[in-house]
Amino acid sequence: MITKIISVSLRHRLLTAAVALAIVSTGWYSFSKLSIDAFPDISPNLVQVFAEVDGMAPEEVEQLVTRPTETAMRSIPGVEKIRSISSLGLSTVNIYFSDSTDIYLARQLVAERLKTAEENIPEGAGLQHGLEIGPLTSGTGKILAYYMDAGDRDIVETRTLHEWIVKPGIETVSGVAKVISQGGYLKQYEVELSPEKLLAYGLSPLDVSQAIKDNNVNIGAGIITRGSEEIVVRTIGRVNTAEEIGNIAIKSADGKPVLIRDAGEVKSGKAFRRGVAILDGKSEVVAGGVYKAHRANSFSVISDLRKRIDELNDTLPEGIRIVPYYDQADLITGSINTVKNALIIGLVLVSIIAFLFLSNLRNALIIVCSMLFSLLFGVTLLKKAGMSGDLISLGGMAIALGMIIDAAIIIVEKMQTAVNTSCNEETLKQGILEAAQEVGRPIFFVVFVIAIVFLPIFTLGEVEGKMFRPLAFAVVATMAGSLIYALLISPLLFNILHRFDKNCTGHAPGKYLAPMLNLYESLVRKAVIRPGRMVVICLIILILGVTGFMRLGREFIPALKEGTINCFVYMNPNVALDEIRKVCTEISRIAREVPEIKNVIADIGYGEIGPHMHHTNYGCITITLKKQPFWKNGRSQEEVILALDEKLSNILGVSISFSQPIAHEIDELISGAGAEVVIKIFGDDMEQLREMARKVEQAVSGVPGASDLQVEQTDGQTQMLVIPDNSALARFGMNKRDLQEIVRQALTGTVAGEVFEGQQSFRILVRLDRRFQENQDAIANLLIKGPSGEHIRLGSLAQIKTLTGLRQISRENTRRYISVLSNVRGRDVGSFVADARRAVSQANILSPGYRIEWGGQFELQQAANRRLAIVIPITLVIVILILCGLFNSLRLALFIVLNIPLALVGGVFGLFIFGENVSIPSSIGFIALFGIALTDGLVLINKFELLRDRSKSIIDVTIHGCRSKFRPVLMTTLTTVLGLVPLILSTGTGSEIQRPLAIVVVFGLITSTVVTLFVMPTIYCLVENRWPRSPVNQ
Repeated sequence: MITKIISVSLRHRLLTAAVALAIVSTGWYSFSKLSIDAFPDISPNLVQVFAEVDGMAPEEVEQLVTRPTETAMRSIPGVEKIRSISSLGLSTVNIYFSDSTDIYLARQLVAERLKTAEENIPEGAGLQHGLEIGPLTSGTGKILAYYMDAGDRDIVETRTLHEWIVKPGIETVSGVAKVISQGGYLKQYEVELSPEKLLAYGLSPLDVSQAIKDNNVNIGAGIITRGSEEIVVRTIGRVNTAEEIGNIAIKSADGKPVLIRDAGEVKSGKAFRRGVAILDGKSEVVAGGVYKAHRANSFSVISDLRKRIDELNDTLPEGIRIVPYYDQADLITGSINTVKNALIIGLVLVSIIAFLFLSNLRNALIIVCSMLFSLLFGVTLLKKAGMSGDLISLGGMAIALGMIIDAAIIIVEKMQTAVNTSCNEETLKQGILEAAQEVGRPIFFVVFVIAIVFLPIFTLGEVEGKMFRPLAFAVVATMAGSLIYALLISPLLFNILHRFDKNCTGHAPGKYLAPMLNLYESLVRKAVIRPGRMVVICLIILILGVTGFMRLGREFIPALKEGTINCFVYMNPNVALDEIRKVCTEISRIAREVPEIKNVIADIGYGEIGPHMHHTNYGCITITLKKQPFWKNGRSQEEVILALDEKLSNILGVSISFSQPIAHEIDELISGAGAEVVIKIFGDDMEQLREMARKVEQAVSGVPGASDLQVEQTDGQTQMLVIPDNSALARFGMNKRDLQEIVRQALTGTVAGEVFEGQQSFRILVRLDRRFQENQDAIANLLIKGPSGEHIRLGSLAQIKTLTGLRQISRENTRRYISVLSNVRGRDVGSFVADARRAVSQANILSPGYRIEWGGQFELQQAANRRLAIVIPITLVIVILILCGLFNSLRLALFIVLNIPLALVGGVFGLFIFGENVSIPSSIGFIALFGIALTDGLVLINKFELLRDRSKSIIDVTIHGCRSKFRPVLMTTLTTVLGLVPLILSTGTGSEIQRPLAIVVVFGLITSTVVTLFVMPTIYCLVENRWPRSPVNQ
C-alpha cells in the first residue's frame, strides 16, 4: 500500500507538488493568523454572580442573599461545583460548569435563574443593583493594568475623567471584556441632614428623599401639531447643581416653604469607597485593570490597547496621561521568543548533523525541508482546532523538532543506500521504490506509535489537561505532517534532485563515520558473544534508576518567572482603609529601594465588583522588575524575593506573602485561594472551624518548607448590633422595619436620584450628619420622630452593643469551610504535602461531622498521576498489540518494548543532575521518551527480520543489521538531542516549564540509544539462539 502511494507520487509529480505547495501555503497563512498567547486558557467554565448589599454583615449576606442564589443555581444542568463568599456588604457566588458545557449556554442558564433567586431574597435586603453576572473573561484574563499620571490634579476629578473618558474608550477595544477601576473617589452630590432641624420642621429623611425624587424629573408631554409642523413638548424638571437641589421645597409651614437647604447642607462630595491605589509609595493614583474577553487573542488585544491608550493620551487634558505598569505582552513575547530561538538553533544544529552524516547537501536539504513542512502542517491543524500559539503548543513543536525528521532520515538514508552507481532515471525510480518497500511500513508504524503514546496526555482533566493537551496535539499534528512528507514529498524531491546524476556515491558514510562504524561493529560483536555482562549492567542501571526516581521531588509545574512579583498584605479585619493605605505606602517605599525593581503599584481593597475582589484589610502590591540584563547584583528572582521579605520582616501587624500575577490567579482557580497548598476544613459551626484551623496551622508550622502560613481571616470584624426592643416599639406604635430603615438612613443614607452634567451623571445621596457615626453613644442619642410627633431617643427603642463577629463566610457546595494557606520554599510541594498530611493526622484535630480536604497545585499533579497510572499501561498494551500486528510475533514486540525501562532511567538521571522535580512537564517528557525509544527499536528489529531470509547465522544477522542501521539510529538520536539542547540551555521566559521535559528526553535518548545499539542486539541474539522460533513463526 505504502509502495503504491510512493509510486503514484512519482508518476504524478505536478499533482504531488501542487498538494505540497497548498499545504505549505495554508500553513504559512495559518501561522500569520494564529492567536498568540503566553499560555493556553486553563480557566474552568465559570460564571460569577455578584450582589452588593448596603452595610449588611456576612451572616445576613449568607442567609438572605448567598443561600437563595446557591439554591437557584445548583439544579442547573452541567453545574459541577458552587463556591461562595459572603462578606461585609458583598455576596460572590462562583458557579463551575463541566468543560463540555458551552460557556454562553451556561451564562444564559444562570441569567434565567437570577429572577428566581431575586424573588427569594427578602424585600428590603438592600441590593444596590440586584444580582449581577460577572464579565465573560478567563481566570487569567487580566492582560494589562495602568494608572493615571495626573500630577497634582484633584483625585476626584481624575477618577471622574477615568470613569467617563478613559474607561469607556478602553472598553470599546475589540476583545476587552471589562475594565475594573481602582482608587480615587467617585463624585456624588450629598445632602447631609441635621436631625435637630428635621425634628424642628417635623420631617424625616424619607421626606427629603421623596422631595428630591418628585422634583428631579423630565417628562415628555407628547407631540402637538402647529400648522404644517409637529412640535415635541418637553417638561424640564431636573436639577443640575447643588444649589438647585438645596432650593427644592420639602413642604410648606406657616405659608413659607421649607427647603432642603433649611434642613441640612447640600454639597458636591466623595462617594464612600472600598479601594485605594498607590504609586511607588508616594502618591495616590487612579488605576485600572483590563480583562480580555473569552477566547480573545491576547497579543492582538494588547496591541490594540496600546494604540488606544496612545490615542486617549493625545485627547486627555494637559498634564494627565495613562501609564501601563503591567502588561502580559512582555510575558507573551518572552515566551514565544524562547520557543522561537530554540526552534531556530535546533533547526541549524539538526541541519548540520544531517549533512555530516549523509555527506550529501541535496539529501540534507530534503531532511531540512521536512522540518519546515511538518511545522507548517502542525500550525495549520493547530489553527483549525482553535488553539493558540503559546509557550505550550509551540513548545510541543520545538520538542518534536528532532522527532519529525526521523521518518525523513530513515527513508532518505535508505534511498541513498539503495540507489546503485548507475543513476539513470529508471534505476533511480526503482531504488526509491525498493527503499520504500523496506522502510515505508516501519516509518508508518513509527509515526503511528509516537501518536499513540501521546494519547495519555489527551486524557488529562481540568487544569492540567487544558494546559498540556495543546502540547500533545502539536506533537501529533507535526508528526502527521512528517509522515505525509516522508511518504509523498521526500521521494519526489529525491527523484528530482538526483535524476541527472551520472553516478551515486553519496551512499557511502562520511570519512568521520567510517572509523566509528568499525569500532561499533567490534563492540557489538563482543557484546553478542558474551551477553552476560550486558545483562548485569542493565539490571544495575535499572535498580539505580528506580532508587533515584523514588528520591525525586514532586510538583505540578515549575514556577514560571513572569518578571512581575505580587506582594500580598493582610491586616486585622477591622483596619480602616486609611490605616492599611499608610502601611502599604511604607511597604511600597521600601520595595522601591531594591535596585532590581522598576515600579510599585499597591491595590488595596476593591474599586468595583469584578474578578478577584478582596476587602479593605487586603493589599496587593504589584512589583514590576527591570529586565534581567539591567540587574547589577546578578541575583535571581528568588533571591530578590528573599531580600524583599527580609526588608519587610520588621513591619508589625501585617502578614505578608509573595507570588506572581498569573501563578496567583491559577492558584485561585484551582482551590479558590491564592496559595500553593490550601487545607480546607468543612463543617457547620464557624467557632469550631476556627479552632480546628488554628490547630491545623500549628501542626503544619513545624513542617520544613512551610512559608507564608496563615489561617484564612473569617472573624475579628467588629460589629455594632442594634437590637429592637419589642415592648418599647409597641409602646410608641412603631415596628422593626421602620426602625431599621431609620438606622440605615442615618448611617448609610439612600440614593434619591441623579444629577446630569452633560454626558456624565452623579448620584444624589441623602443621609444624616456624619457626626452621628462617630461612636456608639452618638448613635444611641439620635432623636427619632415617633408616629405621634414625639421625639424618641434611638437608645430608648433598641439595645446597642458592640461585639466581634465574622468577616466572611466561605462555602463550597453549600458547606461552610475555613482554609489554612501555605506556600512552600526550599523543597518540592509533593513531599511537603506528604509530611504536612502526616503532621495533621497525628494531631487528631477533627471532630465528628467535620472533614479536611487538601487542595492546590499538588492536587492537580496527583489527579494527573492517578489518571496516567491507568492510561499509560493501557497505551503500552495497545502499542504491544500494534507491534504484534506488524511483526506477527509477541516476542519481537517485547524486544522493542525492552527499550523503554532503560530509556526512562536516563530521564531520571537527567532530572537528578539538573536538580529538577518530577512534574507534569517531566512526566510528558517520559511519555515522549516512551515513543521515541520504541521507534529506534522498531527500525532495528525490522532490519533483523528482513535479514533472516538471507542468512542462517543469528550473529551474522545481528552484526549486519546493526551496522546498516548505525547511521540512521545515530542520526535520529543526535537530531532529536540537538533539537532539544537549546531548550535545556535557555534562560528565557517560560524555559522553566520546557526544561524538565527536554532534560528527560535528551538524557533518556542517550540511554535509549545505548540500549538500541548494544543491549537490544545482545538480547535478540541471546534469545533467538537459545529459543529459536519455528519457520512458521518467523
